[in-house]
Amino acid sequence: MRQLENCSVSQADRQVQSSVPLTLGGRPVGTVFDLLGKKENDITYSLGWALANSPRLLAAFLQDVFGSHVGEPQGIALQQSSDDKGYTDIEVRSQYAHLIVEAKRNWVLPSEKQLGRYAGRFVSGPSNRLMVISECSSEYVARHLVGTIDNIQVDHRSWRQIASLVEKALTGGSNAEKRLLHEFRKYLRGVMTMQDVTSNWTYVVSVGGGTQEGWGISTRNLLLDYGRYFHPYGRGGWPKTPPNYLGFRWGGQLRQVRHVDEYAIVDDLHRLFPQIPTTTEDYVVYTLGPAIIPGHAVPNGINYRNSRLWVALDLLLTSSTIKEALEATKLRQSLG
Repeated sequence: MRQLENCSVSQADRQVQSSVPLTLGGRPVGTVFDLLGKKENDITYSLGWALANSPRLLAAFLQDVFGSHVGEPQGIALQQSSDDKGYTDIEVRSQYAHLIVEAKRNWVLPSEKQLGRYAGRFVSGPSNRLMVISECSSEYVARHLVGTIDNIQVDHRSWRQIASLVEKALTGGSNAEKRLLHEFRKYLRGVMTMQDVTSNWTYVVSVGGGTQEGWGISTRNLLLDYGRYFHPYGRGGWPKTPPNYLGFRWGGQLRQVRHVDEYAIVDDLHRLFPQIPTTTEDYVVYTLGPAIIPGHAVPNGINYRNSRLWVALDLLLTSSTIKEALEATKLRQSLG
């Protein structure tokens, strides 16, 4: 009987371990972290939970930031408020250190004013640090993120670097901790899309300000007022695979870049946008993230008319012209 019971338990264990597909509102849920989602706050909370529940990850993270042992961890706080000093994403305190983390989902960096508010939270001491986590490249960070503020050092890590720390922490620890880190690693792979150079692409399009005959809104107003954009789906040279980022130019220069948060294929634009007449062909409609405004003017550099261009995001945001960015992108491709 005992043998039969053991056999039965083993079969049950195998059934539990063999998971079935799970969706939330039609969105696949691959890890427990995906139940939150992949917006900025969701990623912040997931990182905080992983740090709080994996001693190895927290130790690796603090060692990476401070370069030395900073004593035993004392607490991790999410969305901590302090009068006029704003809400911090993550605060980590140990015996000898205080770290404030500002986590960003896209190619966005906090302003100097925002970091200045956070700096006011620190008590005087050598082991205080501000940390920004984003998808930005090191070249972009070097140009757009301050190195110190109010004598507090400001560091930056990419989500890929955080994923590397997770890999490092996986080499030991309990089985429960390893399961948590495996889940978090899988989750991070789905949110650090722009850390891989092969997906570091922006589809740059020209956006007119005029209103087509019979329309009640221009494509530029649709972008600026509603954060939406659309184009034909797979026709006339338009892509079928949605890009990670869209760049918009008008008036002879790049005006803004936006992350593609969501997309849908529709055959009648009028159902989504009453200002547009009924259509009968397929269009891909994008819901876009906040505008990323270049830190300097990026003119075309040549008359592209209505040309559509694939350009590496980091080069687009750091080059002096779109032409220069496009040429640098082609050179990067040729070098492999």
